[in-house]
Amino acid sequence: MTTINNKVSAPSFTPPASRTEATQPKAPAAAAPRAEPRAARSADGFESRPARANFVDRPGQSTFVDRPTGLRPGSPLINPAENLRPVVRPLAARPAAATETLKAEATPNLPVGDLQSVTSTVSFDKDVSIDSLKLSLDLPHTYRGDLVVKLTSPSGKTATVHDRTGGSADDLKGSFDLSAFKGEKAQGTWTLTVEDKARRDTGTLKSWGLEATGQVDGPVEPKPQPTGAPIVAVFDGGVDYKHSDLDGAMWTNPGEIEGDGIDNDGNGIKDDIHGFNVGTGSGDPLKGAGTDHGTHVAGIIAAEDNGEGNTGVAAGKAQVLSVGGLYDGADLLTNFERSVDYVVDMKNRGANIRAVNASFGDEYRDAASQARWKAAVQKLADADILLVAATANGNGSNMNNVQDFPANVDMPNVITVAAMDRNNDKLARFSSHGDKVVELAAVGEDVLSTVPGGDWEKMSGTSMATPRVAATAALMFAENPKLTAAQVRDMLVKTVEVDSDLKGKVSTGGKLDIAAAVAAAKAAATASFAARG
Repeated sequence: MTTINNKVSAPSFTPPASRTEATQPKAPAAAAPRAEPRAARSADGFESRPARANFVDRPGQSTFVDRPTGLRPGSPLINPAENLRPVVRPLAARPAAATETLKAEATPNLPVGDLQSVTSTVSFDKDVSIDSLKLSLDLPHTYRGDLVVKLTSPSGKTATVHDRTGGSADDLKGSFDLSAFKGEKAQGTWTLTVEDKARRDTGTLKSWGLEATGQVDGPVEPKPQPTGAPIVAVFDGGVDYKHSDLDGAMWTNPGEIEGDGIDNDGNGIKDDIHGFNVGTGSGDPLKGAGTDHGTHVAGIIAAEDNGEGNTGVAAGKAQVLSVGGLYDGADLLTNFERSVDYVVDMKNRGANIRAVNASFGDEYRDAASQARWKAAVQKLADADILLVAATANGNGSNMNNVQDFPANVDMPNVITVAAMDRNNDKLARFSSHGDKVVELAAVGEDVLSTVPGGDWEKMSGTSMATPRVAATAALMFAENPKLTAAQVRDMLVKTVEVDSDLKGKVSTGGKLDIAAAVAAAKAAATASFAARG
């Protein structure tokens, strides 16, 4: 198949540029020497490898990095010796609720005359969530083809039990299974309506009853409510959590004790202090390919404002959770699915995860893989997590008709990003576009940010534009925690700065406007407060 975006097939992985826009980086502090040579990182637990091993050089632009693609489905494992079974152990399921059967009967003995309608009611004082509902009915009649019988629940839902069938046969008697009411609450008043729709034949509603079987409603233990600063999960190569610009910006798992080798929080992963490694199933994200790429993305989001290197867009307002090893172990799609399971589980445990940064992607033409991508993104949507994804680095290619994942997933919690040049006045020459699949653009050329070993370097690509948008979303969530992922996406789209160079290239025709987006989130919070007042 034709490759796009200079795809590189692992194991010789090469990280791509991300799709976020970043704030103007600070100049590096007066030629600050590296804290240590790149080759000496093993003392800090980092990989020892040649400098720039994860970069893809391009003629005339040595800082360009292509968007990582990882392994294709069905590829052999990069590290087959690793234990790559699903690693996440979700919160234990609650015990099954008790099942109970409720019964209610009525003996109205109501005449049913020609062209007349009669009603009768029964009530349940207790409540169950209905799994099955049976109606018993004794309605003598000389021509049951005249009759229409309907049942209405306490919530107002109505189902037709009988609709003028049976012709000239006598009587309407027996038991009826009413699956239409599955999931309804039993408690309250139920109404049976009998209507005679013709002349000459009459009858009597002698008796009827309901038997409702279902789970007994009771107190439900609530999930922990996410608190604290908004968290952006970086799915990528691992983040250097010891970097002087990132050590204070990392999410820390309150359920784990660092270094004790025990799975303290019971999620199946030992010592997942700042995230986990999906490629190896371990709690150390900083192993495997792409750590330069992942650390650079993280710095654009949240690098600390400490007078050296760069300052992240959401510095001091957001935290970074690192899901490393995305390009190791299994194929990219499988690793993405496992990464989603991890962050959704951690959010269910109380971590305030609001966005995922996806500065990677590839083309998937088979329907099975496409369905898996969409199902995984739906899990993020169900957990109210925004997915910010990079479009390709296809040197001006149009992605409208490319099955590019996860960028081209069409869901309300997904926003896709192209790259602007260093001056933020036109689409970067390396960036792809697509007015049906890409929403906006952000600066992605010559972006200064963190790299492992205490360093900072400039990189270019849609991979660098994407974290700028993810960080802006984090600022919006920090300003107004009640916003949903879909609302933040909508505000990002509506607050772009229109740019003539983007007309017909992105759906909004515009580029990220950080101040306007944050102002929109703040205005929404103010309006909500005023409405409560």
